[in-house]
Amino acid sequence: MNTHQIDIVRLAWARELGLPDDASLDGAGRLHVVDDDSDRVMFVVLDGHAVLVGPEQIIERAEGVSNDVLATRDGLADVAGSRRGRCGGPIVLAYLDDSRDEIRVGHPLISHEGADADRVVASVPPDDAAGIRSFGVDSWFTVFDDAMGESDATPAATAGYVEWRGFLADTVAVTTPSYRRKGFGATAARLATNEAIDAGLIPQWAVPVDNAPARLFGRSLGFTELGVRIGMELTPPG
Repeated sequence: MNTHQIDIVRLAWARELGLPDDASLDGAGRLHVVDDDSDRVMFVVLDGHAVLVGPEQIIERAEGVSNDVLATRDGLADVAGSRRGRCGGPIVLAYLDDSRDEIRVGHPLISHEGADADRVVASVPPDDAAGIRSFGVDSWFTVFDDAMGESDATPAATAGYVEWRGFLADTVAVTTPSYRRKGFGATAARLATNEAIDAGLIPQWAVPVDNAPARLFGRSLGFTELGVRIGMELTPPG
């Protein structure tokens, strides 16, 4: 990733965190942003620069707590104290700098229909399916296994993206279990990310820190891990 692309990624996240576009994330340590109206606390680290957003009391308790500790469930829960709630993350944030030519399934049969993507999603474990269904993908690339002919083709993998904060393409991909490690998932994801880049977006791959297969899959596509995000819902004060 070049510095211009990293700046774009950081601008998108600045908008997500409610910061002005010209907010500087280059300072040493991390930026603390007080939002007493917020019902959550959010911590994001990108390219070594960190931002913590939340109510003042929680921000004060975070003073002196390292970034590595804040980027964990237990660390954020300690800072949230009695207001700790459901935690989302930690999530690795990775980005793709350019389109790629390699397509592992030659001359793939592709569908852009949501119904075909749903057939793939229905075949995966419930936890994976829940994540995909809640994503709201608008542009799908479903790759079929058509070895037995087009009339008997089976949807093997699907991928898509959602434009996020005007600059990024939040990307998802899922493969039917029996078709994993055969190139179908990589092909679907490559088609989706190439289209996103052609549209002027930077693909974002956001997966749980402890999901080693998903992180390896992202790296195989050329994604570079730049940071992490974690958020926690807050219960009402008192």
